[in-house]
Amino acid sequence: MRRLACLAAVAAVGLGLAPPAPAAYDPSLLVGETSPVLGGTGSVRIFLRGGAEDDPTATITMYSPRGYRLELAHAAGTTLGSVIVFLGAEAAQGAIRAAAVDTANSCAAGVHDAAWELAFTLAGRSYRVPIYVDRVDAADASARMHMCLGSAPIRYADITVGKVFTNPAAQGTYAWNAVFVPENGTAVQSTSYVSLPAKLSVSAKRNGRFAVVTACLSEAGHGIAGARVTLYYGGRTVFASRKVAVRLTNTRGCVTSRIRIKRLMIVFASVHVPVRQASQCTPALAPRCSAASIYPPSERFKPVRIR
Repeated sequence: MRRLACLAAVAAVGLGLAPPAPAAYDPSLLVGETSPVLGGTGSVRIFLRGGAEDDPTATITMYSPRGYRLELAHAAGTTLGSVIVFLGAEAAQGAIRAAAVDTANSCAAGVHDAAWELAFTLAGRSYRVPIYVDRVDAADASARMHMCLGSAPIRYADITVGKVFTNPAAQGTYAWNAVFVPENGTAVQSTSYVSLPAKLSVSAKRNGRFAVVTACLSEAGHGIAGARVTLYYGGRTVFASRKVAVRLTNTRGCVTSRIRIKRLMIVFASVHVPVRQASQCTPALAPRCSAASIYPPSERFKPVRIR
C-alpha cells in the first residue's frame, strides 16, 4: 500500500516531465532502474504515462534498443515482475507474467515469439492486458512489445520486468521507443534514453581529524554535471548518520568535500538526479514525438570506508 501511495504522488507530478497541454495527445515513455553495468542482467522498469485530458489509448508498441538480448522461453504463468496501474484516479497493483500466445487474437493476430500479460484486479474486476513480443533485426531495435489495452483504460503504468533483458556489451546511449495509438487520432512516438555503464565512484581519505571525500557520477563515460551529492556521517548505517555536506557535481561529474570525523571510519554518499528532458526524439515510428527523457542513473547510493 505504501508503494501505491508513493506512485500516486509520482504520477501527480508526472515523474518530473512537463504536463501535457489540454486537449492534446501527449503520452510518454520513461525507462530506468536497469542494471548499471555492461552485459548486466536484472529488472527493467518501464513507465507509461498518458495525460488526464488525453484520448484513451488503444495500443502501445514498445521497442527495446539494438544490443539488448532477451530471454523469452518462459513457461506460461511464470511471473516476470510487477505492475502498478492507474485507471482514472484508481490504482491497482498486480503482476506481469508469461502467457500462452493467442494467434487468433483481434489486436495482433499471428505467431509471436512470446506473450506476456499484465494481471491486476480493480473494484472487484479482473483485468488481463496482453503484450505480444517479437525479436526484430532492425538498426535501432532488438525487440517489439505490442500491448493491447482493450477494455482497460490505463492512464499510467509502472511495469518492472525481470528475467528477460540483458544489457548491451558496448558503452553508449541506447534509445527505447514507444508508439502510442489513441482510439481516435494519430499515433505518437516517445523516446527514453539509457546510458551504459552508469557509475558512482566514491573515495574518502583521512587527513588528521578530517576526511576528504570525492564522489563522481558518470553515464557512458561522461560525467553528469549539476547532480546533488549528499554526504552522511556519524553512524554505522545511513539512517543513524547525519547530513554533513551537500554539493553539486562539476562539469566532470565530481564533487570534493572535507568533513570532520571522529572514530567511525565510514561515510555514505547519496546522489539525486532528476528525470531529464532530452531533445533527441526523431519521429521515425510515428508522425510526431511527444516527449524524450532520461531516467536517473541506477547507481545512486554508496557507502565507503575512510582510508
